[in-house]
Amino acid sequence: MLWWKEFPEGLIFGEESFLTEPGYLPRQYPRSIARAFLLVDYNEEEGPRDELARPWYRVAWEAAEAFVERWGGVDEETLKRVLREGEGRDRLAAVFALGHSSGEGINEMLAPLLGHPDWLLRCAAACCLVLRRDERAIPVIERYLLTPGPTMVNSEGLICPVPEARCWYDHHKALVPWVLAEWGPESVVPVLRQALLQLWKEEENAEGLPGPVSLNVYEALCYALGRRGVLGALHGVRLPGPLRRQTLRLLALGYLRAPERFGTNDCYTLLQERVVRDEVQVVVIEKFGLGENEANELFERAWDDREQFDLWWLDPQEMDKEMALNKDSETVHLAAELARARRERQERQEQSS
Repeated sequence: MLWWKEFPEGLIFGEESFLTEPGYLPRQYPRSIARAFLLVDYNEEEGPRDELARPWYRVAWEAAEAFVERWGGVDEETLKRVLREGEGRDRLAAVFALGHSSGEGINEMLAPLLGHPDWLLRCAAACCLVLRRDERAIPVIERYLLTPGPTMVNSEGLICPVPEARCWYDHHKALVPWVLAEWGPESVVPVLRQALLQLWKEEENAEGLPGPVSLNVYEALCYALGRRGVLGALHGVRLPGPLRRQTLRLLALGYLRAPERFGTNDCYTLLQERVVRDEVQVVVIEKFGLGENEANELFERAWDDREQFDLWWLDPQEMDKEMALNKDSETVHLAAELARARRERQERQEQSS
């Protein structure tokens, strides 16, 4: 199942099952409520959290429980009242809970927020309306795709997202392009490419590889451009080898509409299908001008590239373990060098601030 085809019933986050299926938590919630509290981060702790002791879905469930205690419920009428009277994260949670529901009249309820002076409230409403395929949200969503989330300096002197924007602001940049890939006016096409170029520029400043969230954004943007037939998105852009290969794979998969035909947006799973590999090979040879050896490399290096993306964001101790286990792995050594460069850059930034 492809979630954007089944919205709002399609599963967007794996953690939704913990909040919606009996047996995991004392009380279950409808999917729209679960999704809202997975998107709006109520965690007040700074720094890393012990995921085994207090996993992410548990934090979201506790936030939903506290919301019910404050407002008396999460039914539609209560959410409408929070939309009128609430503020901060409660109001954002109400937007997402309503926007991800199947209730009637939701679009008309959210549309007035597109002109609200609060930028985050405008973006939240626009994201929900685009997922619901309401073209009134397009002007706001085009600006949103090109606008970094608001940030602050935390108690440790590090730059981080403001609490109201944590999680949902970046995550929706990985959701919206899947819808814009096949829906919306032509005006979104140059915006999608500009958003991708902007992301590349940001990552170039961070030694060249996407972060854990921006990797999903990057994949969604590449697929959307390929699906829209914009195979020239790479024109004039220099990329590291793994990122360039991944971009070509995603553009080709989008152009071939492979996720829709095979029911998954996992490009690594798709590339295991012989028919998909054959079709991708034809596209990259005929449309991108690759030679047969270069085309074969796209498949041969797919898992190595994925490993490098994953290793890039390991913490120092985990990286040391990988180095010990895979002493001869070129991918691990390259990822370790990039990770060290990233840490050194962060330390320089902290010292200068």
